[in-house]
Amino acid sequence: MNCKLLENQVYIATTGEYRFCCTSLEPSNIETVWTHSPIEWLNSDKIKKAKEQFANNQWPTACERCRLEEEAGQISRRLDRQWYGPGLSHIDLRFGNSCNLKCISCYSQSSSSLNEEAIEMKMSGIIPLHNILEKSVSNWYDEKFFSYFENLPLKEVALAGGEPMMIKHLPEFLERLDPSVTIRFTTNVTIYNQKIVNILKKFHKVIMSMSIDAIGPRIEYIRYGAKWHEVEANALKYAEFCKVDVVPCVSVLNAIYYDEIKEWCEVNKIKLYQENLLMNPAWLNLKNAPDSLKSQIKYFHNWMATETDIQQQNKFVENINKVDNWRKISLRDYLPEVADAYGIN
Repeated sequence: MNCKLLENQVYIATTGEYRFCCTSLEPSNIETVWTHSPIEWLNSDKIKKAKEQFANNQWPTACERCRLEEEAGQISRRLDRQWYGPGLSHIDLRFGNSCNLKCISCYSQSSSSLNEEAIEMKMSGIIPLHNILEKSVSNWYDEKFFSYFENLPLKEVALAGGEPMMIKHLPEFLERLDPSVTIRFTTNVTIYNQKIVNILKKFHKVIMSMSIDAIGPRIEYIRYGAKWHEVEANALKYAEFCKVDVVPCVSVLNAIYYDEIKEWCEVNKIKLYQENLLMNPAWLNLKNAPDSLKSQIKYFHNWMATETDIQQQNKFVENINKVDNWRKISLRDYLPEVADAYGIN
């Protein structure tokens, strides 16, 4: 057993911290862009130990998500793509947490807007739904770091965030990459930056993986701050010049509406990925949904077959009421079937 991500890919989080990959669950690492180059991280003792565990058919603790997904019959991050190498061929970058949305399933480290909301809630005497960062991580990248990415046998650079279209130095970074490199964005589709689009057109292959969790007004609740008419218009404009796909984050909020996403993708001839199942926070995890909600879900049955934590259902009600009261919105107005399942008025 092996994981080519540990051999041919480097992931850098919004804080500038190196991690095994975008789904790994290891504690915070001390190795950062200020202490190590990408090559040094790939040669670190932590990476070597994880590779040895895989070679001995043992799962590293940090790789628990991939193990669970594979046991549930899903395609894990480890198995998703195997066209890595030779050498450091793939870079997965989070230049910062700058983001214009407050997605309910997200967290402050990936959204500056959520962090700001958490601070405001705490100042108002309310225990915030999301954690508060001790210091800003809005953008760690500047030009001095580009030397890290020079003279590497790069095949693909993946950019996410935060919202990557809000990265301060994104145009300069893209302009210095070779056109043969595949550029892959994970975007919330709320921003269409013509300057960036013009630069992207020089690359041989550009992929926009669009985080569209629902169709119509439903997305405006799940990805709070988004406007459906803007998301749809931008998605179709991206489809005019690059490859696009839709990768919804599947949770208790949108699983029963999955056919709406599927139909929209079919009408617009856009590929849909369904393997992106939310694990945390646990109160939004499908396995912890009420039975009345699970009975309405057509897909993901292997994932839902695992043991349900009833306490997480109570936490759902508590958290939804808290965030709805703060934002002055109502779950029932957007996702009435979900509200019924949890007994939320």
